[in-house]
Amino acid sequence: MGRIQGIGEMKFLNWFRSVVLQAGLLIVIAGLLSGCGEELPVVDLSQVTESEVCHGVVNPSQYAPLRVAVGAMISPEITREYYQELIELIVVHTGHRAVFSQRRTYSEVNQLVKRREVDVAFVCSGPYTRGNEKFGMELLVVPVSHGQSIYYSYILAQRDSAVESFADLRDKRFAFTDPSSNTGCLVPTYMLARMGETPESFFSESFCTQSHDNSIKAVADGLVDGAAVDSLIWEFMNSINPVYTSRTKIIAKSLPYGIPPVVVHPDMDENLKQQLKAAFLSIHEDPAAVPLLKRIQIDRFAEGDDVLYDSVREMRHWLEERDMETKQ
Repeated sequence: MGRIQGIGEMKFLNWFRSVVLQAGLLIVIAGLLSGCGEELPVVDLSQVTESEVCHGVVNPSQYAPLRVAVGAMISPEITREYYQELIELIVVHTGHRAVFSQRRTYSEVNQLVKRREVDVAFVCSGPYTRGNEKFGMELLVVPVSHGQSIYYSYILAQRDSAVESFADLRDKRFAFTDPSSNTGCLVPTYMLARMGETPESFFSESFCTQSHDNSIKAVADGLVDGAAVDSLIWEFMNSINPVYTSRTKIIAKSLPYGIPPVVVHPDMDENLKQQLKAAFLSIHEDPAAVPLLKRIQIDRFAEGDDVLYDSVREMRHWLEERDMETKQ
């Protein structure tokens, strides 16, 4: 994918710089303009945040800390606000203290799980299928939202624009999220491939914003003409503060995919794994958790079924085979 050019480049840089400053996170802007290809390299871990969570634990020194990582599905300040509170409730149920980590990309979180540098992680569906194939990344639980464990890719455009379909985005500016994102990158790339197109041939400009809420804001603010985002995050933002979503419209909706899961390394201690699973599966019964779960639009957590992610695998494998054929 090409660089942002002309006035679009300066406008995007100014806008994104303000987002970064608000988040309080050091992100290399140039890395975000490099396109939405394969997995990005792991960045310096000094540029991410970690905090210890041990609220409500009677004797936090009794157990080793529970290391929890969260991918950048939403921007850092929103991630911390909601996920840290959820983790606080989980550690109360397990008796562990926890170290909460945020990472800039999905690929980084996968690497932490692979190297067993974290115990549990919240990941996207695409990275789960990759991790499962590469080192046996294992489902722990899946969220149930609005009675289902599925989600969609929403293709967005500005509310008042003339764009009414995905095809109308030809020669327009488009925002992907993370290169490994299912709804934010894989789905729209697959849609283009089925049309005989690539991001380079179809869009005038395209780039990655690194989170779904940033992509929503980019469409709302006119930095891009369209974007692909996680339906759960669009609906979440629309419910808590529709200032940006109200300036967008959904012009296409994908088929359903397995919801982003909670995962662990396959060699995790079985007792700890079962303890964690029990805490997640029962958290909705805790009166203290009910308001939070309602805010983040999670009914409860349930046992995960790997078959939910077969459609993501099939889509990715089809693209990989097509790319191999193209190169031959």
